[in-house]
Amino acid sequence: MKPSQALALFAAGGVLAASFLVGDVKLSILVGVLAVAIAALGLDVLVARVGELSLAHAAFFGIGAFTTVNAGDRGLPWPLAILAGVVATVIAATIAGLPSLRIRGLQVAITTLAFQVFAESFLFTRTDVTAAGRELVRPPFLEGDVQLYCFALVCLALVLALRHRIAVTKASRSFFAVRDIETRAKCFGVEPGPTKLLAYALSGAIVGLAGAVFAMKAGSISAKEPFLLFESLQLVAIVVVGGRGSATGILTAAFLVKGLSQFVTTVPIVDLEPDRIFPISAALLLVIAVVAFPAGIGGVYRVIGRLVDEVFDPAGARPDPRPQPVDPAAAEHAAALRDVPRAVRLRVPTPALLVADAARVEYGGIVALDDLSLEVRRGEIVGLIGANGAGKSTFFNAVSGLGPTTGSITYRGEELVGLSPARRSALGIARTFQDMGLVRAETVRQNVLLAQTWLVPTPAAAGLFGLGQSVREEHDLRRRADLALELFGLGHLADVRLGDLPYGTTRIVEIAASIATGPELLLLDEPSAGLGPEESHALADSLLALRAELGMTLVVIEHHVPLIARVCDYAYCLESGSLIAEGRPDVVTQQPQVIASFLGRSDAATGGVSA
Repeated sequence: MKPSQALALFAAGGVLAASFLVGDVKLSILVGVLAVAIAALGLDVLVARVGELSLAHAAFFGIGAFTTVNAGDRGLPWPLAILAGVVATVIAATIAGLPSLRIRGLQVAITTLAFQVFAESFLFTRTDVTAAGRELVRPPFLEGDVQLYCFALVCLALVLALRHRIAVTKASRSFFAVRDIETRAKCFGVEPGPTKLLAYALSGAIVGLAGAVFAMKAGSISAKEPFLLFESLQLVAIVVVGGRGSATGILTAAFLVKGLSQFVTTVPIVDLEPDRIFPISAALLLVIAVVAFPAGIGGVYRVIGRLVDEVFDPAGARPDPRPQPVDPAAAEHAAALRDVPRAVRLRVPTPALLVADAARVEYGGIVALDDLSLEVRRGEIVGLIGANGAGKSTFFNAVSGLGPTTGSITYRGEELVGLSPARRSALGIARTFQDMGLVRAETVRQNVLLAQTWLVPTPAAAGLFGLGQSVREEHDLRRRADLALELFGLGHLADVRLGDLPYGTTRIVEIAASIATGPELLLLDEPSAGLGPEESHALADSLLALRAELGMTLVVIEHHVPLIARVCDYAYCLESGSLIAEGRPDVVTQQPQVIASFLGRSDAATGGVSA
């Protein structure tokens, strides 16, 4: 455990112990604050994990509260009444999230706003929906304020445990893939539509529980005021001020926004009523907090945590951001990465692993790949060279299923055209991207785990509760991730945020993530970009080792021709989407047409392309 984590646990324990000393009346206030905090944590699942903004969470809060009271008044035992409130909210949140399958961003916020208005104007005006005249009788052991406060703390603990499960399972990786790289998420086996609906359902479940806590506190609810649009905006403010993704920050912000005004009874500085001066002061402080601390209260906590870690463990707090020398034993253990079940067996017993025959990619009348035909044999390292815009990355997109392709591209005898990107990954094809195909806001280990998503057949929802084989699958993925990182000397950076690393190191991380999937064919898009001479030399050694140790076949897009000349057995040169030369790298790079393609002139007297 890091020193900052130990300090955080000690501080949380102190705050929890002190909360029991404030008196019964203020404990009742804290129960309401905890209900709001739980609702904000539910909203944060959407905001932080999926990047969706909902303005309907006060309506969801109300649905959970009203349903709990109605179910309890009709004779259901209190646990079933709470469950009914959670289920009703899950259904409502999932329905509200359906438009996100086609739209995103502010458009989604507008559709959730429409749901909030619908709930206020129609749903909450119906006496058969609201809890007017109904009462939820609490069980005897929850009648006191202390007992009710403990119940609210248990509910908060359940929510925090669920958030932890989200963070360490397939669900979290699917969420942030949809958030940051939605167009490429399918290459990792992540389906954006079901992933978004799962996020809305989980968010609804948490907010429904918050509504149930509120209902247990109130006993009866006859008005819709606690569930109006202003309350939704307050939940958004709590998440923003608390800091997206920070549970401690959101809990602190919930107390400042909802609890502090109820604790303050007098304002001696000016002769104004507290219910007037406090909203003005709170609004002013909210603006100052957002401007001064864009990362929120949670960001401040993280800065303090880093400072504490640096004091007690300077080396561990700031690890060397460069890859370290690889332990020879890591290469021996990495052979286990080849142990991946394949979705299809070899159909055509030929040496050719990948064959493109008249492959064509066209975007709105613009031909990006013009009837390209090439062949990659098993065990080769093949180079793709050419100027920017020649069609090299377009060919990778055609192979991986990210471009509208006609013609034929076969892999191990299986026709790829028409298959989904996830299906192609399952066949044993992995790739990197020219502009980084990983998520910079997450850690190195999380990104390597993301690349392996298609290896886990268990649904993300099952993984949250440890059902089926999900626990064993998660253990296997983490073992593979650690092996891949050690193979490239990145083990010491596993818990470092990818965006905090130098660009050259992030390129190596992306290769390691691809290797972790155990591919037979690896497509590398400019792997040496951002690397210095020594790092490029080490990369060349690694590519040769991948073929020797893991039996991989590689296709490499590269502008650094010395690297192509060193590692490649065969090379293809493209220009304007068409093939202009092929052969051994030393022969291809000497051809006048290739020199003109790289340098923009037909002068072959330079002796070939050297850089």
